[in-house]
Amino acid sequence: MCGRTACTLAPDEICRSCSYSSHSGGRQEPQWRDPPGGQKYYPSHNVAPGAHTPVIISSHHRFGTEDDAVSTERVVQPMQWGLIPSWHKGSPKKVSYETNNCRSESMLEKPTYKVPLQRGRRCVVLADGFFEWKRDQAKKQPYFIYFPDKKDTDERETNSSCLKVKKEENGVSVKLERDSNLGIVKEEKENLEQEGGSECPADTSSLNPADVLLKKEIKTELNGTDKDHQAHKGGDKTKRLMTMAGVFDVWKSSDGSPPVLSYSVITVESSPAMMKVHHRMPALLLTDKEVQEWLDSENVPLEKAVNNIRATEEIQMHPVSDIVNNSRNKSPDCTKPIDLTKPKSTPSSNLMMKWLSKGKKEQSNEPPSKRIKTEPQ
Repeated sequence: MCGRTACTLAPDEICRSCSYSSHSGGRQEPQWRDPPGGQKYYPSHNVAPGAHTPVIISSHHRFGTEDDAVSTERVVQPMQWGLIPSWHKGSPKKVSYETNNCRSESMLEKPTYKVPLQRGRRCVVLADGFFEWKRDQAKKQPYFIYFPDKKDTDERETNSSCLKVKKEENGVSVKLERDSNLGIVKEEKENLEQEGGSECPADTSSLNPADVLLKKEIKTELNGTDKDHQAHKGGDKTKRLMTMAGVFDVWKSSDGSPPVLSYSVITVESSPAMMKVHHRMPALLLTDKEVQEWLDSENVPLEKAVNNIRATEEIQMHPVSDIVNNSRNKSPDCTKPIDLTKPKSTPSSNLMMKWLSKGKKEQSNEPPSKRIKTEPQ
């Protein structure tokens, strides 16, 4: 399950971190669109259901507001966490059951989620990470779960990169194949003169001038790909936003007031890594290709998109302070790691330590003549 998240980036930072490869070519940042009705998104280290948090949707979704017109393929649209069905009668604040999470096993059966999914209302929920509580006998220990740092991901992608030179009859075609979180990047440069095609050697001393030029162009292509990939991850070189599959709906009032946009996080049975903490976890979309397929309800049918709804091992976690248990605590301490081997401080123990340290300080300030001396036995 997913009952608490953290999302600390400002709107412009979120848009930069969510850049993507557009259909027209090149990188594009999604446009930010404020929620209707004057609701606001507030960055927080401790987000509870009911708050408005950023989600990505396709720009073809229209809600009849002035901000509908956008020039990008994707939109970052803050929505209320906790789905309100479009057919709900009465106040949107009085849904009689919890809709914070949507179980993947039954999402195509329950009308609350089946109806919006059939209408193509698929979204990607953004967060720094989410909290989960591990039950340890009588108490629960909170953990913060997040994607691995960008540095670790980049190193893994670099190691898996594949660079090949392919020979063709009318010249040489340089074919770059690069596995990454953005999918497979393929670019071809035609009519580069070279006598034969082969794997590019690391040492250029054995190459003729044409081969050296070819290797430089290949390196330039790869460097450009790296820059695009870094833009996808955002300005922070280590921070990677978590992308969770979600379903949203639009509730409209009969009095003509602004619609209420709300969502639910889709959950799956936990992977072995997550099972150590809890038996459920959000369905995480790992690549830009998976994100695109989940968002593109016009071209990717639901039957295909649900193939990306699964558990993943690509997560990291650490224990955090139980101050996160209270959703009113919003400080950065909510996500900071703690050492479980150290004894937990309590108000009484803190008072005792303060009293002891005060006594030692007063004793050290006394003149030597007034200090109690003990005679040797």
